[in-house]
Amino acid sequence: MRAGAGIAGPHRVAPGAAALGDLWLAVTRAGGAVGFTHDAPERDIRAKAEAAIADVEAGRAHPLVLGDAADPGGVVFVVPGDGQVVAHRGTVVRLMVHPELQGRGHGRALLDGAVDLARALGLEQLLLSTRGGTRLPEFYVKQGWTEVGVFPGALRLGPDDVRDEHWFQRQLAD
Repeated sequence: MRAGAGIAGPHRVAPGAAALGDLWLAVTRAGGAVGFTHDAPERDIRAKAEAAIADVEAGRAHPLVLGDAADPGGVVFVVPGDGQVVAHRGTVVRLMVHPELQGRGHGRALLDGAVDLARALGLEQLLLSTRGGTRLPEFYVKQGWTEVGVFPGALRLGPDDVRDEHWFQRQLAD
């Protein structure tokens, strides 16, 4: 399914926890900014994958998958606001593209799919955050997101590697 194959989607299906764990592990080991350092214990990554799928099963998160749910080339989740004053917005989390497939527009396709999904869910705005010291803040700006803040020193990747966290917003209502 990887490098040479065409990737369909995104599809509104959930990957299995093991498949999500495989993808998350590959992205993490490649240095992806997906909530872990590159050398994080595999069991921690797989536990987070299981928790993410539990959120889907409970209706707290809505996934999109590129490719096959059993062997996803990429995923993203939309998490609607929980509570009356934030019910109009959602958060985009865990946007991941397998390292073999990066640089081909799949991240953009997933992000566009997340916007479409959020609109279908009746949301008016989306939020997301990303790690500084990467090309990701620039990527989100190019995709039409507005940077609304920076949390200095919010992420500690190692004793000598502290990064800012960049926050973005996208208005969905016309």
